[in-house]
Amino acid sequence: MCIKDAWNFYLTILNKPIKIRVNLFILVVLVSMIYFEYFTEYVLLIFIMTVHEMAHILAAKLMKVKLYSLNILPMGLNAVIEDKYLSFRQSFIINISGPVGNVLLMFIFYVIGTYYLSFSNNVLFFIYANLSLVVFNLLPVLPLDGGRILKDFLVLKIGLYKASKVLRRVSLLFSISVLIVGCFQYFTSKFNFSFIMVVVYLLFLLKQDKGEVALMNIKNLSYRRSRLLKKGVYPVRELAVIKTMSLGELIKSMDFDRFHIIYVLNQNMKIIGVLTEQEVLDNIIKYNTQISFEELLEKKEYSKG
Repeated sequence: MCIKDAWNFYLTILNKPIKIRVNLFILVVLVSMIYFEYFTEYVLLIFIMTVHEMAHILAAKLMKVKLYSLNILPMGLNAVIEDKYLSFRQSFIINISGPVGNVLLMFIFYVIGTYYLSFSNNVLFFIYANLSLVVFNLLPVLPLDGGRILKDFLVLKIGLYKASKVLRRVSLLFSISVLIVGCFQYFTSKFNFSFIMVVVYLLFLLKQDKGEVALMNIKNLSYRRSRLLKKGVYPVRELAVIKTMSLGELIKSMDFDRFHIIYVLNQNMKIIGVLTEQEVLDNIIKYNTQISFEELLEKKEYSKG
């Protein structure tokens, strides 16, 4: 017997049908919160996380980026936004918008608590929960907002493959650091193991993001032609490679938002050939990722002869 864990339907937003997916586990969590008398805090958390995600959606709409679907989860909303054709600027604005939304919300309620209402327990909880969500989401761990921002920055500097390797190590380091804090907190407060739960969540996210980055890079590069035709102009990045390097190794050093021109050098650092990234991709398909630039240039010369 198959039990559905979600309810799916479509909702028209700005004349476009958007898939809405409601996780039915939210009912279990809601009943549990009522039973354990945490209903008010739960509603406040849902509101905080919904504002966070709506800020992402608003930024995406302002950037004219497509919203694919919206997931309603036990802990708020999760928007699935197009990320194939985003520039660094677009991606940064969308990723930073969530934390900025929470900072603004925290500031508004701080003003309300200062000038209009007293700082009740619920108001204080609301302010500190916003602050905690901002700090948590800016951790350099994928797929948190801070991890996405750091990844985009590193991709511009060292390419997708190296950036992903560096970020996975940073993510693991932060997770271990939070685990140490969590263990200390648990042994001092005995029953409070919230930090340990956060580590489990971070490690789960890290595992979910794991993938073959070189293949991701090939996929990203394959979209370049459509983006170039759409824009009409595109920034260029030049790379110099030794002739013994394989085409597959070069793919790891390419980034997403540049068109690449590759200069092939011999051992004396003299240019013996010039290729575009499209030629590299075409020859990977024609031959394989292990073929060296020296072998490729020899094949080109042979075919001319």
